[in-house]
Parts: sequence; structure tokens; C-alpha cells
Amino acid sequence: MTQPPQDPWAGDVQWQNPAGSYPVAPQHQPGGHYPGGQYQVNQVGQASFSMAPLSPVLPQELPPERPPTITAAMWIWIAGAVLSVAVLPVMLLTNADFFYAQDSLATERDRTAGEFGVRALALMSGFGMLVAAAPYIAFAVVLRNGQSWARILLTILAVLGFISTVVILFFALSARVWQPATAISVVVLGLTVAAVVLQFLPPSNRFVR
Repeated sequence: MTQPPQDPWAGDVQWQNPAGSYPVAPQHQPGGHYPGGQYQVNQVGQASFSMAPLSPVLPQELPPERPPTITAAMWIWIAGAVLSVAVLPVMLLTNADFFYAQDSLATERDRTAGEFGVRALALMSGFGMLVAAAPYIAFAVVLRNGQSWARILLTILAVLGFISTVVILFFALSARVWQPATAISVVVLGLTVAAVVLQFLPPSNRFVR
């Protein structure tokens, strides 16, 4: 007589894995009824990750703190560039009456055309000065991060700007209404010198790399 096949659920079945044992212990009831098995986890494997501690950062390895001289130089460069845009337009507009009133026999139509020409010239000169001032602003922002090449380029631009502002100053002094353009030119010259000096002071030299 053959033996009935063994019930695979008659005993506990354990499945081994590297993390632990997971026994399956279903309850066998008479009549071939197998309710849902009860699963018990005896041990849950836990993976541990270890990481070597980071080496401490020494104080001398940290980037130097931005000195006030560099911050002041940046804002002075920007202020000087913005003011330089207004020099030629101010000189032209404050002397507009002098420019288009040279001909005493000019008609009202000629005066209107001359006034329009002066304003157009002032607008174009202002746009040209704005284009010329853009590198000053851009390199001043880069100087804030301590880039040495930006300081060198700003120094070269300072020399060129100083010469051009002196030329404009002579024209402003010879104009009929000379005070506004002359005052702006003198302020721009002073700001240029101050910015160059500030960016080469000892705190700035330690910061610029």
C-alpha cells in the first residue's frame, strides 16, 4: 500500500538567506483546509554603511574673507561708470541754446531743426558713453570675487578713462555753461583714482588671487 503524500504544510518550512531565517508556519486543519499561513520574521537583516570621517578644514585652507576695500572699490567703479555716461549729454544739453543760436538770421524752423540735432547728438553720445562704461561695471563685479585679471584690466581702463575724462573736462571748461559737465568730470576723475587705490591696498592684495 502506498503512503499518502506528505502534506508540505505539515511542518515549519524555513527559507534561509544571508540576512536571516524566515519560517513559514501555517496551521493545518483536518479536512484539507489550509487557512492563510502565519509568517514570522525572526531576524531582519540590517545593512550598516560606514564612511570614513572627513578630515577637518584648516583655517588657512578657507578662502579669505572679502575685505571692505574690495567692496568699496567695486561700488566706486560702478558709480564712476554711471556718472561718466552723463558727462557729454549734460554738456551738450546745457549749451543747446548756444549751439543753435549762432546764426542770428536763422529762421524758427532752422532753430527747431538745430534743437532736434543737439538732442539727437546728446542721445547718441550718451549711448556711446554707456557702451564704454559697460566693461567697467562688468569687471568691477568680477573684482568682487577676487580675480586678479579683472583688477589688471580695470587699471588699464582707468588710465584710458582718466585721459578721456580730462579731454572732456577741457571741452566742458570752454563751453558757455561749463559748471554741470565740469563738476561731473571732476567727480568721475576722483572716483577713478579712489577705486584704483582701494583695489591695491594690502587687504585687497591678500584677497585678490
